[in-house]
Amino acid sequence: MTQDPTSKGQIVVVFGSTGTAGQGAIQACLAEPGVSEVRSITRRPLGISHPKLREVSWSDFANLGGIAHHFKGADSCLFCLGTSVRNVKGEAPYREIHVTYALAAARTLLAESPDASFVYLSGSGTKRTSSMMWARVKAEAEDRLAELKLARLANVRPAGILPMQPTGATRWLLAPLLKMVPPLGIRSIDLGRAMLRVGLDRSWRGSRTLENKDLKALIQEA
Repeated sequence: MTQDPTSKGQIVVVFGSTGTAGQGAIQACLAEPGVSEVRSITRRPLGISHPKLREVSWSDFANLGGIAHHFKGADSCLFCLGTSVRNVKGEAPYREIHVTYALAAARTLLAESPDASFVYLSGSGTKRTSSMMWARVKAEAEDRLAELKLARLANVRPAGILPMQPTGATRWLLAPLLKMVPPLGIRSIDLGRAMLRVGLDRSWRGSRTLENKDLKALIQEA
């Protein structure tokens, strides 16, 4: 990467701030000196306070017209919104979250800040021909986002994501596994840092896809 994201104040919009990936993204943004404002589009309060943080309460993520002005002046949008297939009943609601909501956010960003970057949280194993529903749906999202011709679109595909404060099996199983076999996943805060870094890098245009190893390499470069 050729540009230092700390060179000037940046404005970042974040979706999914209360989730595992989103929490890491928020913390990465708040800790980054070059970020002057973080606008969190959320259904429920984050429970944290910070001079940089602006919470935008909104419930209809498929229709963002009422809060479109919060996208104006943004340099990047980190779309961390998502859920496990275990938490939804069938493909339709899963597609609504990962495709419909993502497209709504990207279109609003494009209309209000056409030179901004959109960073989409996809997943390792995403593939159009996969036997797994979630992988096909996220591949569809990647394809449809590409059709929008955003200034910069980055699809990030982490493997397992270790929460900032792991509990239960995640703490006793995933955390040790990641230490022994790093390719199995990435820490939430590192994922957030990688998403932010690629989102604020103006040295590229078009679309790119970053797998788990690529995300970790970004952190090492930093």
